[in-house]
Amino acid sequence: MNLPHDTVTQEYIEIIAALEDENKVARVKDIAERRGVTRSSVSIALSQLAKKDLIAHEAYGHIVLTVKGRRLAHHLTLRHQAVEDLLTDILGLDKAIAEQDACKIEHLISAETYSALMRFLYLVRQCPKKHGQFIREVRECARAYSDGTPCVECMLK
Repeated sequence: MNLPHDTVTQEYIEIIAALEDENKVARVKDIAERRGVTRSSVSIALSQLAKKDLIAHEAYGHIVLTVKGRRLAHHLTLRHQAVEDLLTDILGLDKAIAEQDACKIEHLISAETYSALMRFLYLVRQCPKKHGQFIREVRECARAYSDGTPCVECMLK
């Protein structure tokens, strides 16, 4: 799925979805705290989200995702998880770093890149015996040459 919405819209949708999961509803105050912005900035953004039919919001009321908004939140969650899985499971990065980077990358990748990433993860997970050695080598190379020096074997190729 191509994501037709800008990064800020996507980030608001993710925050609202997380707040709905945690508290059953989202409030302007809570969104402002998560985004680190003023309540008036959130109100302006919410009016744009409502125009795009991503949320339902009445003045001074709770914010809820529409079906369209929930669908977008679901796709963002899948993208985030795929990128995070690549960074942790394949590349061996620390979970905290992978989480931060996945939050950025998920908004930038195209539908084609996401599809290729999903195929790659599926392939590796379906045949861990065959691809386990590849993953171990990738991680070992990354650890051994974390200072940026290329692997001697790679330089000779």
